[in-house]
Amino acid sequence: MGFNTALSGIKASADFLSTTGNNIANSDTTGFKKSRVEFGDLYNTNVIGAGSSNTIGSGVAVNNIAQEFSSGNISYTDNNLDLAVDGTGFFVLDVGGTQAYTRAGDFKLNEEGYLVTNDGANVQGYNAVNGIIGGSLEDLVVPTERIAPEASTEVTVESNLDSRLDDVPPYIPSTFDPGDPDTYTFTQTANSASAPPEAVTLYYAKAEAPNTYQVYATVNGEQLDATDTPYLADTFVTFDDADGSFTASAAGGGTAVPFAPIYVGTAAPTNAGQLGDPTALAGISVTDSAGDTVTFDFDGAAPDIVTPDNFARPTFDPADPESYTYGNTNTIYDSLGEEHTIGYYFIKQGEDNTWEMKVTVDGEVNHPTEVDVNGDPVPFLPEDTVVQFDPQGNITGTYTGYPPYAVASPTQLSITGWDPSDLFSPLEIDLGDSTQYALSSSDTFSQDGYSAGELQGVSFDEDGLLIASYTNQQTAVLGQIALANFDNVDGLTPAGDTSWVASSNSGAANVGRPGTGTFGSIQGGALEESNVDITEELVALIEAQRNYQANSKTLETENTVTQTIINLR
Repeated sequence: MGFNTALSGIKASADFLSTTGNNIANSDTTGFKKSRVEFGDLYNTNVIGAGSSNTIGSGVAVNNIAQEFSSGNISYTDNNLDLAVDGTGFFVLDVGGTQAYTRAGDFKLNEEGYLVTNDGANVQGYNAVNGIIGGSLEDLVVPTERIAPEASTEVTVESNLDSRLDDVPPYIPSTFDPGDPDTYTFTQTANSASAPPEAVTLYYAKAEAPNTYQVYATVNGEQLDATDTPYLADTFVTFDDADGSFTASAAGGGTAVPFAPIYVGTAAPTNAGQLGDPTALAGISVTDSAGDTVTFDFDGAAPDIVTPDNFARPTFDPADPESYTYGNTNTIYDSLGEEHTIGYYFIKQGEDNTWEMKVTVDGEVNHPTEVDVNGDPVPFLPEDTVVQFDPQGNITGTYTGYPPYAVASPTQLSITGWDPSDLFSPLEIDLGDSTQYALSSSDTFSQDGYSAGELQGVSFDEDGLLIASYTNQQTAVLGQIALANFDNVDGLTPAGDTSWVASSNSGAANVGRPGTGTFGSIQGGALEESNVDITEELVALIEAQRNYQANSKTLETENTVTQTIINLR
């Protein structure tokens, strides 16, 4: 019996040594789970006295080679297809029609676009159709087709327009002084019919309202007459813009008169009904000290009200920064995916928190085909489209017509004609939560279109979603990897290639999605290292060697004793 006991110990030690050696050999194997030997003692239950306290053991047996499924360290890599399970769960594999499970996530794409292991097993999950993830477990595949373009339908421009910026020409808040050029914008002079003639001079000082000036007068340099009364009572004049848009569409009967006076009154105009034909204005009358009256009107005969050609803002030109206060450009896409440049420009109008807005496409201000009743091009945005802010600097809405050009009415900004392949396709423009604060002008732009794109790469997020990125900066969800868990993971049967298969001891696989229930999350661009501790295994190696030697010594001793008996005479 001693020989058998020693032999069982030697065999058990050899198994211990083999198991330890296998652990050490796989210390760098991705997803490997170390094993340990579980021993059990042996007793001969057939001899007399079996089960009594005097029974001598018959040696040792290896009851089980158990695997430890504790998690290994997560090591990050530069490969987007490397995956690690952070928590519980196994990747699901299809190995020739048999379902296997692994913690090794060093996956690849094969020539058909399927996600596979190094041994060619298919990785399983839930494929998506048009971004919607299905519910059937199948082999994960990465479609390599290009994605079709999407035309822009809406842009959002959230801007801050610097409230500190001046209108053009700037508002003059200071008290008028004919001897101080900083208190007025420009002047004009005409002689009266008196003998000798007296010089009547008008001084135009930019007022708070858009295109509006307060007018003062002097006679021979004096602002007050002999009774200390101003030669000219409170007077305001409003001019058309550089394009003559008002005189062309209303008072001018179709003829644009840039900078023409369209209002004269004792206060700035407050509604469009106060505006009129420049040639029908009552004019500005000043009576000199001799009683002769000089009237400045706009009938083509001197003295006409002088127009602010050299002082007012010029016609809007996206290439001329002097013609707008703030502007920027960005990219939009037509239905074929071709890029177009949209420009948006803001022009400060007066001091009443009002800004005119202009839009260009590919540098053009006007619609490519649309014309007005006079055959003139129509701009993408209607003339005098304005943005209004409240006194706290928050946007209150967009309107057509700024005071006093029209009665303001809220409107949704939209343009057509920008898409050559579909001239009737609208592009909505949303100004979002734009502001008018005392900060440098800036904007944040976004739009919903994109060009056609080729597949550039794929990656996984923490929920196991397979996300494709394309050359047009778009992303799409292609699917989701599956995870499996078991009631008894210790019952799994090793199948090689760092994988396991289910057994009656493990129970059937519970398959689900990462991040749900008891399933762990996914770490993309990472691998789970072996859970082998080299230090522990080297110690175990010493123990196995010691046990082997000790059992060999038992065998040697048994041999010596037996030889002694044989040598008895």
